[in-house]
Amino acid sequence: MSQFDIAHFEDRLEALLAAHKALLLDYRALRQNYDDEQQRNRETRERLNGVIERIRALEAEADHA
Repeated sequence: MSQFDIAHFEDRLEALLAAHKALLLDYRALRQNYDDEQQRNRETRERLNGVIERIRALEAEADHA
């Protein structure tokens, strides 16, 4: 293998490693955004269930009045 081929291989390897690092950082950011969104969805679902329960209680109270 000539010196030129080795240099080209090293450059390509460095470029691939840099791309891998960038993709890994993007993945971690996307995963964090996904986890944050899932948490917000759980909180919204819990609040909505609370509102539904209060409405049902008011309907039951109105039915008995």
